Amino acid sequence: MDTGCRDGDFGSERKHAPMQAVILAGGLSRRLGGVPKAGLTVGGITLLARTVEAALALIDSEGPGRDARPECEGPECEDPGRATAPAVAVVGPAELLAPWLGPLAGRVVFARENPPYSGPAAGLAAGLAELAGALPGASGARPRAPAGADGGHVLVLACDMPQASELVRFLAAGLEGDDPGTGVMAVDGGRRQPLAAIYPLGPLRAAVDAARASHRLSNASVFSLLASVNTKECAVPPGLTADIDTWEDARMHGIAAKDQDPAPR
Repeated sequence: MDTGCRDGDFGSERKHAPMQAVILAGGLSRRLGGVPKAGLTVGGITLLARTVEAALALIDSEGPGRDARPECEGPECEDPGRATAPAVAVVGPAELLAPWLGPLAGRVVFARENPPYSGPAAGLAAGLAELAGALPGASGARPRAPAGADGGHVLVLACDMPQASELVRFLAAGLEGDDPGTGVMAVDGGRRQPLAAIYPLGPLRAAVDAARASHRLSNASVFSLLASVNTKECAVPPGLTADIDTWEDARMHGIAAKDQDPAPR
C-alpha cells in the first residue's frame, strides 16, 4: 500500500544514524545515441552535479559527524592533512564523470561496476563497496569498520532525474519516525522506483553480499536484489521521478542535443 510522503525541510527532527549515498551514472545511454545522461545540462548544471548536490544536501543536514566514514588506525593515520572521507559514491567512469561535477568531485568517491555496464544492481554493489573502503586521506592507511558500521541509511539515486532535489526531500520526510531497519522507495504514478529510494544500510549490504556469493549481481534485477530489504512505499507527486531516457524526454525538460557539451576525452 502506498504511503503519501510530504515535502519538507531536511533534518529538523531526524534521529537516524549517518546517511550515505550511491549515485548510479554508468549506463550506456543507448536511446540517447550514446550521449551520457550524466553530462546533460539543465539550467547550466549537469544532471550528475544536480544529483550529487541533492545527496549532499541531505547528508549535510544530518549535522556534525554524519559525513564520517570508517576510521583508520596506525601512525599513518596521523596525517594532519587527512580529511573526512566522502559519503557519496558515484558509480561510473571517473575520467568521464569528474569534469561534470566540478568542485563537487572532491566530495565523492568513484566506483565502477564489475564488469562495466553490468547493470544497476552491480553498480549499487560497487558503490557500497567503495564507501565501505573509502579512505579519509591519501596516506594509504586502510580503514577499520567501527562498531555499528552497518547502521544508518543509504540514499540511492539514478543520475538522470532533473527533479532530484525535490525528490530527496520527499524521501527524507517519508523516512521520518520509521524503524532504523526500514527504508523508503518512491512510487510515482503507481510505479515503484528502486533507484529513487533510501535503504537501511545493514540489510542492503547483507542482500548484496548474498547476491555476490551466488553470482547474482551482473545484469540482475534490482527488485530481486532488494527482496529481503524492508522498504515501505512513498507516493510522490506524479512526474517527480521522471528521468531522461530519450531525446523526447530531454526536450520535455528543456534539454536540446545541440546545447550539450561533448563527452570529455
